[in-house]
Amino acid sequence: MLMKNQKLFLISLLVLPWLTVPFLGRKACKRFLPTAIFMCTFTKALDFYGEKKTWWKFYKGVGPFDSMNFMNFGPYLVTSLWILKMTFGRFPLYIISNTVLHMSFIFGGLKFINNYKIFSLEDLSKLKYLAINFLRAMVLYGFQYITEPTNSRKWFSLKNEFRKK
Repeated sequence: MLMKNQKLFLISLLVLPWLTVPFLGRKACKRFLPTAIFMCTFTKALDFYGEKKTWWKFYKGVGPFDSMNFMNFGPYLVTSLWILKMTFGRFPLYIISNTVLHMSFIFGGLKFINNYKIFSLEDLSKLKYLAINFLRAMVLYGFQYITEPTNSRKWFSLKNEFRKK
């Protein structure tokens, strides 16, 4: 019974968040999708590293994917899009929103995720996991800031100003 519920839950984790993407708007999706994809790739690399260090354990998913792929390419990717859309350019709001979101997941949702055998923390405390999530949040914002066309133009125009002198 758990296995059937787990598979249904994993598929729901992947599909349901994507149903909200049309509400983001085409412009926001185009603007923030590269950063969200970068973060999913970064997170996947971190997942491999964390598993080798036995920080956490991922369970079998559906088909060839482990359970974390469903979290990574479902709620994590879509939440990254929404958080960037709602808070990018207002760094304090971004930090507060991300911290509240991560704390809610770690100190509330993690138990739910454990029940469905998605993943579990092994040799990592919840506070250390929160610190890792904070680091990921900084990378997400930093990558968007660096790749934001307006910031790139500002940087290059400043660079050219120094060359003129």
